[in-house]
Formats: sequence, structure tokens, C-alpha cells
Amino acid sequence: MKLNWKSNLFLFVSILTYLVSLILLVHLLNFNFVEYYSGESKAEYLGIAYLILGYITISELPIDFICWLGNFTLLFSWIFYKKKIGLILGIIAVIQMSLYGINHLTRINILQIHEYDLPLFGYWIWLFSSIFVLIHHYKKYKLKSQTL
Repeated sequence: MKLNWKSNLFLFVSILTYLVSLILLVHLLNFNFVEYYSGESKAEYLGIAYLILGYITISELPIDFICWLGNFTLLFSWIFYKKKIGLILGIIAVIQMSLYGINHLTRINILQIHEYDLPLFGYWIWLFSSIFVLIHHYKKYKLKSQTL
């Protein structure tokens, strides 16, 4: 199976930005695994650590877990990039991943974050990966509807 680089550009950019987000530092505060593994209430970890340890948030912080599940929703959106379910999964991934940013920008405390002054560079790159896959699916279906 050969992938067309031009027609799948946003899909490739999505995967690339996701991989970049895994090597960037993410500031996430007051999670139990941060306290458990570092002995501190504040820590900086690479995005890959959050990907690996995010499942821990299922019992104490269910909204944080929903954000973490965005990783898998995004993965399935990439896998099903030729099917309509990929578009639906892309929309769900953007919603799941946006919860963290909405909480951070509005400071409504739906997540267990109490310091909002730290930059979230890794988070924004992570969020853009889901936006890029959504753009890919939108362009694909818009082009498909124009050819019908």
C-alpha cells in the first residue's frame, strides 16, 4: 500500500507533531504518580512519561483520564484514515485533548491543576497533532464531496 504524500500531508504532520510532543517537557502538577515517582508535588517530565503513566489517573482523576485517552483516539484516527470513522475519531480526539487546555486557560479546576502559570509547550504541540488529523479528514471529505 503506497501513501500519497501530497494528499496525506496533514496526516503525516499530525504524526510528526505527536512524536515531537512526546520528547518535549510537559508541566503537569499534583498528579499522584508525580508525587509517587519524584517525591515532589511539582515535576517536569517528557511527554512519553505521561503517555506511559497516564493510565494511573483513572481512579482519582477521571477527566484527566479522558484527556489521556485522546492518545488512543488519535491513534485509531490515524489507523482508520481512509474511513469515515477516522473523521469521527479525529473530532473526539480534539475534544478529549482540548479539555486540558480549556481547564488551563479558564482556570475552572475541572482537572487537578492548581498552578496555571507554567507554559504548556508540549501540550499545545500534542493538541495540534489532533487538529492536524482533523484537517486531514475534513479536506479528504470535502474533496470527496466535490468529486461526486
